[in-house]
Amino acid sequence: RRVPLVYCTRTVPEMNAVMKELGVVLKYRMEQLELDGSLRVGGGVVSEEEEEKEKVEVTTSVRVVQDGNVGDDGNGEGQEVVKKRKIYTAKKRVKEKSKSGGGIAGPHKDLGLLALCLSSRRNMCIHDRVINESDREAVDAACRGMTASWVLEKSRKDPGSIETCPYFDSFTADGGEGTSLPTGIFDLEELKKWGSVKGWCPYFLTRRAINHANVLVFNYQYLLDPKIAKMVSAELEAESIIVFDEAHNID
Repeated sequence: RRVPLVYCTRTVPEMNAVMKELGVVLKYRMEQLELDGSLRVGGGVVSEEEEEKEKVEVTTSVRVVQDGNVGDDGNGEGQEVVKKRKIYTAKKRVKEKSKSGGGIAGPHKDLGLLALCLSSRRNMCIHDRVINESDREAVDAACRGMTASWVLEKSRKDPGSIETCPYFDSFTADGGEGTSLPTGIFDLEELKKWGSVKGWCPYFLTRRAINHANVLVFNYQYLLDPKIAKMVSAELEAESIIVFDEAHNID
């Protein structure tokens, strides 16, 4: 059962730093699971012969180390026996190619986890004209001026009579609710890269994807401000884990 982790912070650099650290942690976890043989990537199967060889080699190496640390009197009393475990990664064979995810951790084996950042239109827009507006309010106004329902209706009835956003149009044309992100860790820059590749608006894509995310990072106000929370956080799982970074700064 999915229990989302919602991490609330203040600034964009802090958001991106959280995502980068998360990528490091998950990559390390994945590597350790693979070394321990607990993860069979992409449904790959290790043959019984190879699996048995792995077990024998690991057990033997532990036994040798134990014997090597026994005291001169033969019983090892009064001496600490150091137990070491060697993992022979060369024996880890999989028959199927792993499924790749995306995001700042780079292509990696699919752990079924999606982590997202969400910020304002100004920080996520990839429309050349809109992102050159003077401030956040101007960006919001320009975006709404091309994506509002009445604008889309007018464009539908009289094509070319009013400007719409090609990224928003492409996103809705490709399915809107059905569009999705691969598993991975996506900070704001990675979301914009993905949007550019797919021709989709990163802001609206992320707004749709947050209900499927395992980890969500955004500003305090997306959860605390009633007006913003109604649009962004209202549909989050009731049983979510909420973390406020430096909560003493909330006023």
